[in-house]
Amino acid sequence: MEDLVAVAVELEDGEEHFFVTWGRIQHPVDPGPLERLVMDNAHGFSLGGNAVRARLCGSLREAAHAPYFYEALFNFARQGPHAANYAKWRSARAEAMAAGKELYYVGRSVTP
Repeated sequence: MEDLVAVAVELEDGEEHFFVTWGRIQHPVDPGPLERLVMDNAHGFSLGGNAVRARLCGSLREAAHAPYFYEALFNFARQGPHAANYAKWRSARAEAMAAGKELYYVGRSVTP
């Protein structure tokens, strides 16, 4: 799993909406814990419908056409980990994610 990932959330009507967040924080390989975390917190965002499932995107490119994708990407670029304090940084990110933070809703994909 990459350090920064996109997670697609499918609504009841089949429409996909996207989140961008830290990838390896919940588990370095298994996307299941991250997908569950996003589903547990999806109700706190205005998705326009009920979320039925989440899936880790194959790449960030899947979410690149969402309206706020680049704003989220720039925000993450400013707060990346520092090698000397990585364990502390990772722990703080995991705690924030569990509280529904560090999950950036970037919108639904808009075809260019």
